[in-house]
Amino acid sequence: MNPAGGKGNHLTLALVLGAVPLLLANWFIVATILAPGCVVLYEGGNITECAGGFSEEQMTGVSGLIALVMLVIQIGLIVLVSRRIRSGPQ
Repeated sequence: MNPAGGKGNHLTLALVLGAVPLLLANWFIVATILAPGCVVLYEGGNITECAGGFSEEQMTGVSGLIALVMLVIQIGLIVLVSRRIRSGPQ
């Protein structure tokens, strides 16, 4: 017989392994939305001006925080849906 915790272990492992790629995907999406028109200036070799007045550091920080919040919401939704599916129709 399969213990009840067996499925939970698979879900936990999937969430842990999927968290990093999901966080990177979220960051990329948010960074693309926040700064679609970043201009590369070759004076310093870095991106120094982005659309909307954000610098590269500000854009990276803000998009990282937003991506982290999105990840927490997505993991919460995954856990809620998996609990609903596991409990079955009532």
